[in-house]
Formats: sequence, structure tokens, C-alpha cells
Amino acid sequence: MTLVLNTLESGDYSEQINAIVAGKGTKVEIINTASMRIAHCIGCNQCWLKTPGVCSIKDDYESIVKKLVKTDNLWIVSDTRFGFVDYRGKRVLDRIMPMLNMYLTFRGGWMRHELRYHAMNVGLIYKGNGDQKLLEDWCERTAANIGGHSLGVIALDKESSSAAQQVETSREIAQAKTPNDFTQIKHIVIINGSPRARKFSNTDKILQSFTKGLDEAKATYELYSLSNRSEWDAAREAFMTNSRIIIALPLYVECVPGTLLEFLETLPTKRQQPAQLSFMLHSGFEEGHQLRLGEKFLKSLPAQFGCTYGGCLVRGGSFMIRMFNEKQTKAVLLPYRGMGEYFIEKGGFLAPEVKKFTGPEQIPCPFRILIKLLFKLVLKKKFKEFAKEWGCTEPLDSKPYK
Repeated sequence: MTLVLNTLESGDYSEQINAIVAGKGTKVEIINTASMRIAHCIGCNQCWLKTPGVCSIKDDYESIVKKLVKTDNLWIVSDTRFGFVDYRGKRVLDRIMPMLNMYLTFRGGWMRHELRYHAMNVGLIYKGNGDQKLLEDWCERTAANIGGHSLGVIALDKESSSAAQQVETSREIAQAKTPNDFTQIKHIVIINGSPRARKFSNTDKILQSFTKGLDEAKATYELYSLSNRSEWDAAREAFMTNSRIIIALPLYVECVPGTLLEFLETLPTKRQQPAQLSFMLHSGFEEGHQLRLGEKFLKSLPAQFGCTYGGCLVRGGSFMIRMFNEKQTKAVLLPYRGMGEYFIEKGGFLAPEVKKFTGPEQIPCPFRILIKLLFKLVLKKKFKEFAKEWGCTEPLDSKPYK
């Protein structure tokens, strides 16, 4: 079966969509999601640890999951912003997590979660001014994440050059200062871009350690969490009126969370004064190369908001923070404290030493064998124990919609 999730809000593109996906020898179903109630994934992990395979959010997406378990080829139709899919397109991909389970494996040399059902191929049909190469890379990574291959990335149309011109205009504003001009400014606006509630957020725990480093460097900061929508107005105001900004976020389905994309789409693209925009990107997986596409996208954002790029702090290994004991958690978080001081001392995350902070770019083959053994003998048991504490009564790899 071929399933098409059309997230476009306006325009009738059914003829073009059918022409692209038809004739593949399978049944095709198109779902227009514009009128559906679909929330952002909140990263609660209940679909992995409490009600395996069943999302905790009770909205219209459950009907989509029931179709995904019968789907071989999945196409997403999306508008674009910032050269990437818009938040509506990203939102429907972020909610695909019930199709995976908590257990870990390696596919194609990359650490991945096990498939709950079967592999799916993924394709993207986009409208607007998208970055073709970025979208192709993202589609390939997303398909690999669920065991399949990319069906391709196809543009429906090309918008006028106004969007590109807007970026160029912002870039001219940003060039009014260089990164070094911000080093004397010791007040930092920090935006936690994770959709997970702050109380349970690994990103928040990372920031608690990082800000201790800021304190030691005699810097001040204000922190906003996008998981709490009541903070969005204040976060927007702080973003537009301050000169040093850090957005911290987890990797989400191979790029940034849909929640963060929605927030960014509400920001003005022009600002009256330049600023430095830096990022902290983390992932549960250890390998640095898992985060490089997200890093590439983040690097393109500052110029689109009249900012200079202050670098991106990239690090894996945050997956187990919620499950570690206090001593283990401190060991994982302590390096971020040092990077808080480092950020103030160096004026950002652009110095060569930042690359060393990431850790291994890819786990060598011999170590993968040892890690697989660790998964089998230790981590599976730990996941089961953790799930039992959450009240889980089903096997973590159960298939509720089979």
C-alpha cells in the first residue's frame, strides 16, 4: 500500500500528487491532514515504555498509525520554510515513533531503534522554496530510520524569488557585526526547543549544567521552554531584543522538532539590531554523524533572522539520562558545565575545540559487535525494568495494530 499524507493548507494539488505516486503497482490512499487534529509529538516516550506502540496523545493521528502498519511506501506532501519542510510536514513525521520500539540495533552501520512492524520507504513532495539537497539528505535518513529507502524528493512548484531575497536582506543586516563583536555581551537568552515537558526534558538537564558554567563565567541568562506555550510570547520578545541567543534542542526524526519549527515560523525575519545565534544539539545516539544534517540546517538559520552564526555544540549520548542514577547522570552532564564557561571565554561555539566535544563520529565495526551484546544482555533488561516502573504491562516490542 502507498499512503500519502498531504499537509498543505491551501491549493488543490491532487492531480500532480496522483501523477507522482500512481502507477507503482500498489493501492494509493491520500489523506489530507489540514482539517485533522494532529498535535506535535511531546517526546513523552509512553509509546515506547508505558503503552508500547500506542501514542499517549488522543487525536486524529491514531487513525494514521493504523494505516501505517499496512503501508509499504509513505509520501509526505509539505510546504517549506527556511529551505526545509514546514512545521506541518515535520509534525506528521515526528509522530511516527510508535512504529519503532525502545530496543536498539544497528542498521547500515548506524545505531537505530528496532522496527515495531516492518520497513517503510519514504518520499517527499514539496511546495515552495526548498533546499533540494537538504531535503534529499533528510528523506534518505528518515527512510533509513524506519528501515526503508528514499522514494525521492519532488518539487510541486517554485515560488517567486521573494523568499530568497528576504534571506539575502537579512544577511546584509547580520553582516553589520562579526562574531567577535558579541564577546563582551554577557547576557544570554536561552531557548529550550524540546517539546518534552521541562520536568522530564533531557535538554533542560543539559542546560542546568551548562548554565552553571555561565554562572562561573560571571554571565547572566534568561531561559524559555517551548514545551510551555505560555512562554512563547516572552521568548519571541527576548529573541528579537537581545544580542546573544542560544537555542538548545534534541535531534528529532533526523532534524529539528516540529515544535521548534512552528516557533521559528512565528518570528519576524528582520530585526532592528544584529545578534549572534548559537545552538546546542544533542541526541540519544552516541555517533556524531547522526546529528550532522540537523547541524547543517541550524547553520542556515541565523542569516534568515538577521543574526550571525555563533556555532553549534553537538553531542550524542543523552539517551539514558532519565534512566541513569545520580552519579551516572552527573558524569554525562558535567562536560556541559565546562562548555558554559567555554562559550563565554571564546565568544561562541566556533573554536576548533568544539569538534572534540562531539565524541565519536561513528562507532567502529568491532565495537558495534560489543554494543550489540550489551543491548542483548544489559540494556533490554534495564528498559524492561524502567517500563515496569511506568506501569507497563505489555512487551516493549508488542504490535497493538497488527
